[in-house]
Amino acid sequence: MPFCPECRYEYHPETSECPDCGRRLVDRLPEIEQESLNPKGRFKSLPSLPGRVYAELVKGALEAKGIPCYIRSDGIIDTLGISGTGPLNRGAKLFVPEDRYEECLQIQHGMLDHI
Repeated sequence: MPFCPECRYEYHPETSECPDCGRRLVDRLPEIEQESLNPKGRFKSLPSLPGRVYAELVKGALEAKGIPCYIRSDGIIDTLGISGTGPLNRGAKLFVPEDRYEECLQIQHGMLDHI
């Protein structure tokens, strides 16, 4: 599967250019030094979200601001590669650098305060 070297997203094999930033996709992403992402190397969970779809929305906003993050979800449908917000989904957590937690929390609340 090809990856965008800028956004770091994975795309279907038939895709050759990132639809978000326009960069040519590569077969392999260069390694990122953990220390350069977060000097302390510690991540902290933001409050749980109702599903992976919501987590992906917030993740995109954080990454646009240069904040590294990752999602962990517990729903069975995510295991099967299906995203949604239905009853089989048990929610998702977004992990962010501990030293940027408050900033990330404000972004998440600003985007999803209606949930």
